[in-house]
Amino acid sequence: MVTCLVGLLALVAGACLAEEESAPWRVNPPIARVRKELYRAHERPGAAMWVSVQYVGPNVQRREVHAHEIANDVGGDIRARWSSDNGRTWSIFVPVQPSNNVDYGGLTVWEGECGSTYHPGADVLVQGWLRQIVVGGLYHCFTYSRVSRDRGRTWSRPAQFRYEEGAEFDPQAPLDPRFLDHNEGYPGSSFLVRRNGELVYCLAHANAPGDPRNNERVWRMGSVLFLGRWDAAEGAYRWEPGARAEISPEWSARGLMEPELAELGDGRLLVVWRTSTHGWDGSVAQRPGRKYFSLSTDGGRTLSPPAEWAYADGTSFYSPSSYHRMLRHSRGKLYWFGNVCLTPPVGNLPRYPLVIAEVDEEQAALKRETVTVIDDRRPDQPETMELSNFSVLENRETHEIELYLPGYGQNPDGADCLKYTLTPPATGRPSSGRDGRAQPWPG
Repeated sequence: MVTCLVGLLALVAGACLAEEESAPWRVNPPIARVRKELYRAHERPGAAMWVSVQYVGPNVQRREVHAHEIANDVGGDIRARWSSDNGRTWSIFVPVQPSNNVDYGGLTVWEGECGSTYHPGADVLVQGWLRQIVVGGLYHCFTYSRVSRDRGRTWSRPAQFRYEEGAEFDPQAPLDPRFLDHNEGYPGSSFLVRRNGELVYCLAHANAPGDPRNNERVWRMGSVLFLGRWDAAEGAYRWEPGARAEISPEWSARGLMEPELAELGDGRLLVVWRTSTHGWDGSVAQRPGRKYFSLSTDGGRTLSPPAEWAYADGTSFYSPSSYHRMLRHSRGKLYWFGNVCLTPPVGNLPRYPLVIAEVDEEQAALKRETVTVIDDRRPDQPETMELSNFSVLENRETHEIELYLPGYGQNPDGADCLKYTLTPPATGRPSSGRDGRAQPWPG
């Protein structure tokens, strides 16, 4: 009996080793060269150095936001700086806000900016802005949009994304249920600028009409698209609610999270969500950790039911509950950045390796043969280390991809901001503007 058990364990261990060795990112030829460097060291014990980098104009104008993450997803000493020469020189830092935590008569509310996108057709920077209120352990999220005409130095008043009746936020009564239980939604990762100039935005953690426990959830199970047009006369966007989707808590214990959008070559819209096996209320989903996706063939007015996102050859991959992005490179390819793993994840972990993969635009799925490691956990690093919560862009001059992330768990006393430079194959020719300067694909 003992001999049989030992033999079985050896067989299982051998199978796991074989699976690990045959993982796509272990056997694939890389689709990009990767260079890693320290971008900014952390400055406070136990804090993470968080840096967000983006283009904010039609040429090479950049804006960076730096903050000390002193608590989970709470930034302190939030500051911004600007460059007009693609990051060669920078302005002095300007304070944005002292903390994401804002006091409303003894009630702490999370408020602050989220992802933003430059919209060439309107020559404005459009940004998501979040107000998050926790009541009795339940998270109530409300997303707003605002615009900047001066590259992110000043902003219009935030306008709430609304898809149902409900009151406006009252600073004197922040817990008014007429506001609190309506138009809930967490920001998507970015605004999609379609080729026709229209904008699409997607909210997560929205109210789910099909969920009888909607108002009891720590995180709500729904998601909703918004379709935007720039009104030049008013100098503002007109946002129209589009398709709604929801997911069963048996599939994702925390609902549809952090949606990312892309427009495929044939004009279909692809939405990919982060999901989670474990909820903050102790609930556990019945399905393993994956990313989920939907497609729209009518510009976001309807969506296919959310389904497991897989490889284009039909095989599955595991992915933890973690941040992810898609980027349309100027040479035409659509890339996905995120975490994959060999074994079923548990909630947020493991958040390694961090990979890049090309999206098959006919199948609306990842090309298994392109999955390439950007970075991975070393044997001497803790299993709780994270390669997530990054910002990513294509350098408009070199066409290299730049990715910035706080290296959680890589140092015992804090997290430094790391920069990864990815050099994809020089296939195809970058699109260029009238002045000859290479321009990114819209969105």
